[in-house]
Order: sequence, then C-alpha cells, then structure tokens
Amino acid sequence: MDAVFKYGPQPTATKNMLHLAQMVRQGTIAMYDYGSKDDNNKRYGQPTPPVYNMSSIPNDLPLFLAHGGQDYLSDPADVQTLMGALSDHDANKLVVLYPEEYAHLDFTLAGNANQVVYDPIMGFFSLN
Repeated sequence: MDAVFKYGPQPTATKNMLHLAQMVRQGTIAMYDYGSKDDNNKRYGQPTPPVYNMSSIPNDLPLFLAHGGQDYLSDPADVQTLMGALSDHDANKLVVLYPEEYAHLDFTLAGNANQVVYDPIMGFFSLN
C-alpha cells in the first residue's frame, strides 16, 4: 500500500468529479450540467445538457468493458446504465470482463491481474 499511496491517488479536476456525480445522481450518460438554463443554453443551445448519443458508436466497433463486483466506483447500477445504452451493439464485438472479487485497484494491483485482466485484454486486442 505504500507504493499505492506514493503514486496515487492521482488528482483530477473538480469539474470531472462533479460531472461524474451528476451522471450518477441522474442515472444518465450526459454532458456536464452548468447549473442553470442560461449557462447550458450558452454551451449547448438547450436548457439541459445533451445526453451522449451512445448509438453513434458503430455497432461493429470492438469494445472491451471491465468492472468488478467489489468496485464501488463503477457499481452494478451504473454499469447497467452503460450496458443499456449499448444494447444494440453487436454481441460478438462487445466483451465484458467481470471478476466478482475485484475492487477498483485490483485491476492494476492484484497478484493475479495478469491472468484475470491483462491476458483477456491482450486476447481482445489480438482478435481485433
């Protein structure tokens, strides 16, 4: 854990955290809400932030999504919101990795991450 705290957590912009919180609270995948109809109108030409058009992602674009059962930064409800938005994606082009015992940092720090995470990612890249 000393190494983890020596190099992380990495900083991020406050706006990034606010944006994430907005999407979690609203259950949407949308652009940043500037907090007022006027400010949103200036930015987007409409009073509310536009929802990201997930259908604009080509259905045949290979996608690899990973989330863990113990990862509280990408909880199952949020992942299901994303998966619902990708419901029309070609099933053979969408790979979902779900190690139930993994928390957020396990994807990089777990002793078995090479087998559980990195080998499947490399296989995905080899096929695509």
